[in-house]
Amino acid sequence: MRGIAVTAPTDTVAAKRRQILAGAREVFGEVGFERASVDVIATRAGASKATVYNHFQDKKALFVASIVEGCDEMRAGLRRCLEQPGEDLEASLQRVGEEMMAVFLSPDVAGLFRQSIAEAARFPEIGRMVFERGPGQLHESIARYLARWRERGLLDIEDARSAAIQFVALCQGDLAVRSRFGALEYPIDAQVREWVKRAVETFVRAFRPG
Repeated sequence: MRGIAVTAPTDTVAAKRRQILAGAREVFGEVGFERASVDVIATRAGASKATVYNHFQDKKALFVASIVEGCDEMRAGLRRCLEQPGEDLEASLQRVGEEMMAVFLSPDVAGLFRQSIAEAARFPEIGRMVFERGPGQLHESIARYLARWRERGLLDIEDARSAAIQFVALCQGDLAVRSRFGALEYPIDAQVREWVKRAVETFVRAFRPG
């Protein structure tokens, strides 16, 4: 993004960078961007203020980097289950849906979305970036996954990306929104399993070859 330097860390600074970002994400999650201070973040991270500024040019760059890391972790959590389709269509989609919802409903990711929404008016680029690096790239990954099922003749899909968006929306239902508003009752495993089961049934019924 213009005006914000977010560079890839070298091996020698990666551990310290992760330490600082972990502290930053805690503080931003607790008090938001405006009330968070670099002094408090440095203390929480076990680093000096000077060290924080050696890694990040200002508080905004630190906030952006913490959002970027959160989006990257969200995608990494889903990568393995999207690598190869299994043998059974419904069982494979069920596994993908449950893994996806486990990520969406995790406290860290719910907090990431809340922070992004809270700061979207101040930093419009934050909202765009979170969508592009989070849900946007997730849609692309699931589209490629669904396209492999199409190639095997088990799904009749013309537009894989549109189908991916529909699949994600079906699996989310109202669970993701409730999570972000703090209105989701835990434990959630049974709720997720049942909701995804209905989503998979609806999706397969809509796209199974006639």
